[in-house]
Amino acid sequence: MRLTEYAASEIRLGDRGYQIYVGAGLSGRLGEIVATSKPDATGCVVVTSEPIDRLYGEAVAASLGGFNPRTFVVPDGEEAKEWENAGTLLGRFLDAGLDRNGVVVALGGGAVGDLAGFAASIYMRGVAVVQVPTTLLGMVDSGIGGKTAVNHVKGKNMIGSFHQPVAVVADSLLLRSLPIREVRSGLAEVVKYGVIADETLFRYVEENTKRLLGLDQKCMSHVIGRCASIKTKYVEEDERDDKGVRAALNYGHTLGHAAEKLASPKLRHGEAVSIGMMYAVELAIGMGLMDPEEAQAQRRVLEGLSLPTKLPALEADELIRYMRRDKKSEEGRIRMILPTGIGSPPTLRTVEESKLMEAIEAVT
Repeated sequence: MRLTEYAASEIRLGDRGYQIYVGAGLSGRLGEIVATSKPDATGCVVVTSEPIDRLYGEAVAASLGGFNPRTFVVPDGEEAKEWENAGTLLGRFLDAGLDRNGVVVALGGGAVGDLAGFAASIYMRGVAVVQVPTTLLGMVDSGIGGKTAVNHVKGKNMIGSFHQPVAVVADSLLLRSLPIREVRSGLAEVVKYGVIADETLFRYVEENTKRLLGLDQKCMSHVIGRCASIKTKYVEEDERDDKGVRAALNYGHTLGHAAEKLASPKLRHGEAVSIGMMYAVELAIGMGLMDPEEAQAQRRVLEGLSLPTKLPALEADELIRYMRRDKKSEEGRIRMILPTGIGSPPTLRTVEESKLMEAIEAVT
């Protein structure tokens, strides 16, 4: 197939625009994608983690052979985003002789994408990056949109930049190495997109749950492509996340982030978002924003994916204290993205803590 047939979505941001490619086996065509996305590329480096390098490093390096790639392995998981690792990686770019027309290929999960994207954004005041996520979460969400960040001892994601990639490559075959729990976690984000923007996608997940959990390539490529198209629209309207438009993508995340932090490491990100969506929908019902039958539809789909829909044993007061620090809060008042219907645009509302407490007690 021609490469253009894998172009699921194009983000139109003037000279910062790029294609999102979706399809099985695309990681074997990275050399072609780099040449198409960055015609004046002079060379490239691959940034990845040890487990991913062991699985895919040799094949990816072979596909980039024309660019004489060097591979740099960084710590796995959230440890990759430690501030010191950014400095080390920049030094490796210099040792490799990467110049202004070089390309950084970020091969891995969200943490690797964040670190590599951030390093690329400040190296020589910005070099091209191609995001090649290896998790479903990365393919449908974190790999798209140009947000990069590393952590500091005083805060998570507090040091970062907006640096759009020159391409995003979602190879659904890479998902075969994921534990089923990670697949479910990524599918929680797919359900999120369905609730806030696309009823057809929501129903598709409901009708194809077993095929998705079985990593059916046709089904998986379809939902990744749909999510990419939805994320594209949000990014185009609010590239730097300063207009409030992209806040809708935080559906389920306000309570979810708090639960993920407080229950760490017991909850995966998508599991926490699944829980957060159920409490958000409970609040929406109480405010007259959401029909109870649609709330039940959300529960049915999440439970069909074997995702959690209620909080683990956590102190409600501690949960609320953490939620007050959410970036959407104003003057200590909690604000949350609440649904208005399956496939309908959500709304950002201030939530009284007493009502939040009632919702926490009501969801069983």
